[in-house]
Amino acid sequence: SASGAQTIKTQLKTADGQAVADATIDFTSGYATVTVETVGTGILSPGLHGLHIHAVGTCEGDFTSAGEHFQAPGHTGEPASGDLPSLLVRSDGAGKLVATSDGFTEDQLKGPDGSAILLHADATSDQRLACGVLSPAGTTSTSVSTSTEPSTATTTAAPTPPPTTG
Repeated sequence: SASGAQTIKTQLKTADGQAVADATIDFTSGYATVTVETVGTGILSPGLHGLHIHAVGTCEGDFTSAGEHFQAPGHTGEPASGDLPSLLVRSDGAGKLVATSDGFTEDQLKGPDGSAILLHADATSDQRLACGVLSPAGTTSTSVSTSTEPSTATTTAAPTPPPTTG
């Protein structure tokens, strides 16, 4: 792998496809810097929203397809490797979180099951409000992703057809 920082980007969307936040994870010097920023105001309710990396790289239906919280190999304790601080959303519906973690590596997030980042309805709720695939699971379609960012992932999946222009 190339020296320097590696980055994973995704957009968190609701079950009906509405974008609510952009997420970026930069891997540098053994740490992951996670940045999550809302993409509009008035979409999310004010207050704390739980934020976690989940163990499967799919965002289907009610997002239970993303599995449980991500646990790095050999890590069994709490908090889970994928637990992140909650996103604080202001009264106008905007919010931004920047946090660092040494609970996971880029290679672990890009494992065979992939990974996803999920935003919950509030700080204590299990209700999954929005989801973004960080690294697709090896056996599922990646057609859920509509990111226009260049991908830094290397996969063996069939290539995606180029976008049609009208």
